[in-house]
Amino acid sequence: MTAVEVRPADDSDVEAIAAIYVNAARAGWAHIFDEPSLKAIEPPVGRLRAELASTDPRERVLVAEREGRVTAFAVVRPSRDEDADSVCMGELDQFYCEPAAWGQGVGRTLMAAAIETLRESGFTDATLWTSKDNHRPRRIYEVAGWSLDGVTRDKPWRGASYRELRYRIKL
Repeated sequence: MTAVEVRPADDSDVEAIAAIYVNAARAGWAHIFDEPSLKAIEPPVGRLRAELASTDPRERVLVAEREGRVTAFAVVRPSRDEDADSVCMGELDQFYCEPAAWGQGVGRTLMAAAIETLRESGFTDATLWTSKDNHRPRRIYEVAGWSLDGVTRDKPWRGASYRELRYRIKL
């Protein structure tokens, strides 16, 4: 297995990141959402470009590369939760890996880099949200040291609603 390198994303990575999002969402959420909803997922190119253009130095998009190919990405930033102090509380907002690379250590390497980036940005704690039924990522988060903090929310998506759980980690 070749080494995984993590670096800040740039505009040339947007198409690859958007494709990873679509592929990972369709594969990872197949047990949560119906097929028409999954097929309707669009590459979030505009949103990703906006995140890359952020002037907040604590908002970063990271990519994991293997053999020169982007295989995963993460977005870290100040928390947008109503109960968070955005000076001290960071957030892992997105964390997606190409399904062909699942189970090969790419996510583990990217997670370590995302946590370190949050720490280097001066955050003392961080949170992330995920569906209660998103079992595979939940195991990844728990192995990396994230714990449920008891906060939940219902989130609408394509005419449906699902329950999200919030995880927290002390940095």
